[in-house]
Order: sequence, then C-alpha cells, then structure tokens
Amino acid sequence: MGEVGWHVALGRAYCACVNGLTAREQAPAVSAGLTQEQTRLLFVGATMLAALVGSGISSYLALGPKSAFVLTPTLAASYVVYAAWTRDAFVARMIVFGLVVGFGELPADYFGVAVNKTLVYPPDEPLIWVSPAYMPLSWMVMMLQLGTVANWLTSMWGLLKTTGALAVLGGINIPLYEMLAHNAGWWHYQNTPMFLGVTPYYVILAEVLLSLALPLVVSQVAQARGFKLVALGVAQSVWLLLTGVFASWLVSR
Repeated sequence: MGEVGWHVALGRAYCACVNGLTAREQAPAVSAGLTQEQTRLLFVGATMLAALVGSGISSYLALGPKSAFVLTPTLAASYVVYAAWTRDAFVARMIVFGLVVGFGELPADYFGVAVNKTLVYPPDEPLIWVSPAYMPLSWMVMMLQLGTVANWLTSMWGLLKTTGALAVLGGINIPLYEMLAHNAGWWHYQNTPMFLGVTPYYVILAEVLLSLALPLVVSQVAQARGFKLVALGVAQSVWLLLTGVFASWLVSR
C-alpha cells in the first residue's frame, strides 16, 4: 500500500468505526429519548473503540509516526464537531481543559526525553519543543475520554470509589497503550526497568497517580468557566509533571 494509500485507509477505518457505531446506535437512542449524558457516553465510547482499532492497525502494520498525525487530529476534531453539534457544555469544557493539559504536559515530556533520557521519539517528525506536534491533541483526547468515564462513574459510585476504579483502570490500560505505540513506531523507552520490555514501571506508577486526581478535578471542570477552567488544566499539568518525576525517582532507587 502506498504512502498516500495507508493515510486514506486509516482515516476511512476510523470514520467507518465511528459512523457504524454512532449512526446505528446514537440516532435511534436520541429519538428514543436518551439524556445528553447517555448520548455523550455512546459517542465517546464509540470513539474510544475507533481509537483502539486505529492504534491496533498502526501497531500491526508498524506505520510509524505519520499514522499518529492522522489518527490524533481526527479524534480531536470529532470531539469539537460533537460539542458544537450537540451543544454539550461538558464536552466543550473538557476540550479546553484537555488542551491546557496537553500543552502543559510538554515539560513532562522534556523531563523524559532530555533529563532522565528514557523517552525516545522518532527523528525527523514535526515537534513542539521535544514532543511530537500531535502530542497536545493526544492528551486532550485522553483527558476527554477518561474525564467522561470519571464523570459518569462519579454520578453512580461517588468520588471515592471512582477514584480507586480509575487508578486501577489507568494502571491496566497504560501497558496496552504503550505496547501499541511501541509497535507502531510512535515512541519507545530505554535505560529504565520495563514491564515486558516495553512499558517503564515508572510510567505505570505515574499513570496510576495521575488517575487518582482526575475524578476530583473533573468534578470541578464540569462546573468551571473561564479562568478557573484554565487554572484546573494548569494544576493537572503540574500534577502530571510531579507524578512523572516522583515515579521515575522512586523506581530508579
């Protein structure tokens, strides 16, 4: 398959997953009187599945970083379109919050790449500082997806149980995501103890610590506007950096 061909194929695979799941499930659901939260869960769940399929294709075919530059903006754009179409204030707030976290995460990437020298990105790809140019959007997508799950679980289980559940989910999910990214050629790690030779133990620990804070922060994001919304994104970014540095220090002892 030619270079242009796989770009088109990956984009079509993503769109087919989203359209197939949302057109079949969401439209009847809305007409049947589903709430805005239920409709949101259907859409975010569909895009999470589509992201997994796209990442799986990239991993299986070892498509390299160009596939991430297709998949990530497509996912991000789908949330912007959804927020505008449905006027879902929660999704709109999570987009702003996620973008602040995405750009605020750049120092954490710098720590991994240039300070402890464990994180390695492929050469010759567009960068923001030392990170791939798609990385802020990638974090926006992740914050929106996890935030939607956290918001839903909190409404059913309360904050304490949701915090524990999300920490477990983060610890289980990150090795799978890192394996797909590694095999796709998006990035890899070196010079640190790793689970199955792919995912650093400090990254797993950092993800658990990051997830611990997310339900509480999202409960505030759901009601925040303006400066408070940006401030919550900055706070989450600082927590992200601190958890990465702490986890790296602890594992390296």
